[in-house]
Amino acid sequence: MKKLKKNKNKSMAEQVYERLEDLIVFCKIEPGTILTESEISEMIGAGRTPVREALILLSKSFLVNISRSGVQIPEMHTSIQLQLLEVRHSILSLCVKCAIKRLSEIDKVNIKNLLEEVEDQGDVEFLFWLNKRHEVLAKASKNQFILEELKSVQGLSHRFWYFHAQKEDHEAGKKLHIGILKAVYDQDIDKAMECVNSLMEYLEAFTRKHTL
Repeated sequence: MKKLKKNKNKSMAEQVYERLEDLIVFCKIEPGTILTESEISEMIGAGRTPVREALILLSKSFLVNISRSGVQIPEMHTSIQLQLLEVRHSILSLCVKCAIKRLSEIDKVNIKNLLEEVEDQGDVEFLFWLNKRHEVLAKASKNQFILEELKSVQGLSHRFWYFHAQKEDHEAGKKLHIGILKAVYDQDIDKAMECVNSLMEYLEAFTRKHTL
């Protein structure tokens, strides 16, 4: 694979993390695969040190399991997804409540930009948009720990979604996420909580539908 080039805005470890995250979330590396650090270094086109640093970060997001036998890409299990959704529900609810209470004009501009971007996005673009949405809402919450908590559970959730979702799922998901953003923008706490609950109910039903 082509070597990663130095980027003045990102460390090599950050670049390796992003490349590996994409490979895992979009199932370019199959669930259950076991690799060595050397194999990953060759695959990514980066040295062992940034690869090791990136793997430690990925393990905190549960996207890899590191053991003496190597680096394992986790299998997809419905029970794990349902546990993740329980955590996501709590974190997203807290994030939205804090964002509404502390919303600034800059936050409103960022939310408006997100809403303008989402309509014409395909399935892969939509997942990248979701990452931006998490970041915008987390920053609006003015709580530095919320973004890290969201990051820790979103990778495996996004992988499961990407693997199973059809066009109609993407359209339904967009509407639900848009509803949350609009409610936050309007600082309507009741509507926002209703939208969060609707999203999580949809995702739970989606997960159970695709039991492996």
